[in-house]
Amino acid sequence: LALREALLSGLGITRTPTFVVGQAIRQGQLINLLDGYETLQLSIYLVYPQRRYLAPKVRAFVDFMAERITENPYWDDFSV
Repeated sequence: LALREALLSGLGITRTPTFVVGQAIRQGQLINLLDGYETLQLSIYLVYPQRRYLAPKVRAFVDFMAERITENPYWDDFSV
């Protein structure tokens, strides 16, 4: 978050994940200089036992991640 604050203070440019600066971009506080530039896409994997009686907290976390981490995450939506 220190990097985000430095950007908002006008101290330079950086390649920063949109989940860190997406809100500032939507609010017009920051701009995306390299809009067409794409970085290496990384994957997230959840590894857990496929059990019939999975602990409710594990099931809740798996469901949460499946809902929030999608191909087009909400933090990349700059249309608002």
